[in-house]
Amino acid sequence: MVSAMLYGVGLGPGDKELLTLRALRVIKEADEVIVPGMRAYSLVADIREPRVVEFPMGGAVAAKKLGEELAERCESEDVAFCCLGDPLLYSTFHDTAAEVLKRNPKVEVRIIPGVTSFSAALAELGVFVDSSLLVTTADFEDADVVVVLKATRPRDIEERLRKKGYKRFMLVEKLFMEGARVLRGEMPERASYFSIVVALRG
Repeated sequence: MVSAMLYGVGLGPGDKELLTLRALRVIKEADEVIVPGMRAYSLVADIREPRVVEFPMGGAVAAKKLGEELAERCESEDVAFCCLGDPLLYSTFHDTAAEVLKRNPKVEVRIIPGVTSFSAALAELGVFVDSSLLVTTADFEDADVVVVLKATRPRDIEERLRKKGYKRFMLVEKLFMEGARVLRGEMPERASYFSIVVALRG
C-alpha cells in the first residue's frame, strides 16, 4: 500500500458477500480501520477489529474531531474509513475527508468504490436497464451533479447541459481498460462507448 494515505472504503449495500476484493485488501493492510457505527462494524469485524466512531445528528462535530486527528496521522499511516454503500455518495466519509484536507492538503485520499444501493435494488427487483436512466434524490429538478453513461458525443452533452446551468465537465473513458483517459474542461467531439461525462453546477 502507498504510505500516507486516507482510504474511503465502500462496504456496499449491507451484504458481506458484496464487498470487493480491493476493499478486503485495504481493510486487511491498513494501519487502522475506522467505521461510522455498528452497521458498518458488523461488515468489517470478521475481517479485523475496527474502531467505531459514531456520527450523531449529521456528524459535523465528529467529522471535525476525526479530521483533526487524521490530518496528522495520515502523513505516516494508512487509515481506512469504511462506510456503507459508496464513499462518494452521501457518505459520512465526505465531511471527514474534507476536514483532513483542509488541515493537511498533503494527505492523499483514495476512494475504494462500493456496490451502490441503487444497483443492488435493481438486482433485487430483476430490472434490466437498456435505455435512459435517471438516478437522483427527491429534489431531482435541482440536481447539482449529472452523470451521463455511454457518452459517445461528449461535446453535444456539454452543450445541452450548459443550457441547464451546468458549468464544469469531466470525461472518464475506458476506465480500467487499455487507453483509459480522464479529461477536464472542454469536452471532445467523440468518445468511445465506454465513456462517462460528469457535469457539475458549481
